[in-house]
Amino acid sequence: MLLLGIDSSAKTASCGIVKDDKTIVDITLDNNKTHSEKLLEMIDMSLKLTNHNISDIDAFCVCKGPGSFTGLRIGLTTIKGLCHALNKPCYMCSTLDALYENVKNDYNEDFLIVPVMDARRNEVYTACFLNGEKIVDDTAIKITDLFDVISKIKFDKILFTGDGVSPNKELIENEYKGRVYFSKGNDSYARGTAVIKASIKNESVCYNNILPNYLRKSQAERVKTDKKQV
Repeated sequence: MLLLGIDSSAKTASCGIVKDDKTIVDITLDNNKTHSEKLLEMIDMSLKLTNHNISDIDAFCVCKGPGSFTGLRIGLTTIKGLCHALNKPCYMCSTLDALYENVKNDYNEDFLIVPVMDARRNEVYTACFLNGEKIVDDTAIKITDLFDVISKIKFDKILFTGDGVSPNKELIENEYKGRVYFSKGNDSYARGTAVIKASIKNESVCYNNILPNYLRKSQAERVKTDKKQV
C-alpha cells in the first residue's frame, strides 16, 4: 500500500510517502514561502524522487488540527481536492498524535510524553501520552494550567515536543528540574511519515467529510462574540 501524508498545521510544511510500512521519502520545509506556495511543490517533488505518479497513491493522510487555521485549511483543501479528483480514501489524525508518533519509539514507558504547539495568546495546544495511551485529550490551555493537569499524573520523566516548547522552555525547565527532556530537530514538527502512521490507525473518511478541528474559535469569531456581549 502506497500512502502519502502531509502536514501544514504549523510554520513548517511536511510531506512523506510510505510503502508497505517503509518510509521512502520524508521532506520537511521551513522557509519564507506560504504553505499554498510550497505544499503542492513538495508533493510533486516527493513523487518524482520516488518515481511515482500521483495516481499510484492508494490513500492520502493529513492532520486535521489543531494548528494554524490558515495552514490547516490549505492542507485539508489540498488533500480534499486530490481525493476527489483521484477517487481515493483519506485518513486523518490529530496533529498532536503525529507529534507523539515522532518520538514514541525513542522513549520508554517511564516517560510522560507531552506534545505542545504554540497556540499564541499565551496558550498551547496539547495532549498527554503515557505507556502508549492518550490519557489527556487534545485541548487549548495556558502552559501554567497544563502544569496543573500534569501534576495529577504519576510518571518518572517527562518529554516535551513541538513548536510550543521554544516560547515556554524556561517555564518548563523551572517546573520540572532534572526530570524534563526535549525532542530535537524535525521531531518537533508533524512530519509527513508520522502523519501517515498516526492516521492509518483511524477509519478512512470520504473527502466530503474532511473537516478541521481547530479546538477554539478564530480571532474573527471571538471578536464577533465579544461585540454581541457588549
